[in-house]
Amino acid sequence: MVATAERPARRERPLVFTAIGLGAAILAGAAAATVDAISNLHVMTGQLSAMGQKLNSLDEMSRKLDRLAPMQRRLETADRRLAGMQRTLDLTNAKLDTTNAHLGTALIRLGATQAKLGDMDRQLRTVSGSMRSLDRDLRSMRGDIHTMAHKIGGSFLFRGVK
Repeated sequence: MVATAERPARRERPLVFTAIGLGAAILAGAAAATVDAISNLHVMTGQLSAMGQKLNSLDEMSRKLDRLAPMQRRLETADRRLAGMQRTLDLTNAKLDTTNAHLGTALIRLGATQAKLGDMDRQLRTVSGSMRSLDRDLRSMRGDIHTMAHKIGGSFLFRGVK
């Protein structure tokens, strides 16, 4: 009986060791899965924290952009006004270019007129010089003319002609 009682216990031992080994393997797998899940949760927590910081900085940037929006509208208004002024300046420049072209033509004509006036001035100076020379000659002849007139007045040929 003792022999028969030991036999079933020997058969159960490998089964118990297998169960213990299998339990240990399951427990080791569960522990590894738990450690992996905890480390993944830790990494995800770090990523969520970094994401939260980025979202906070994005919220701050959004607030700054909200403050800049009215400035942007004012800049757009100023830009439209400046574009209108640019169009006005372009029209003014076109008109000034036309005026400058007319003035250029007028200046050319004025230059030609000045050249002609210069020629006329030289001619007048020549004529004036000639007239002064004639005046000097006439002044120098005045005495002679007076003498001749006196002689003619006393001449018997012209006495009856008055």
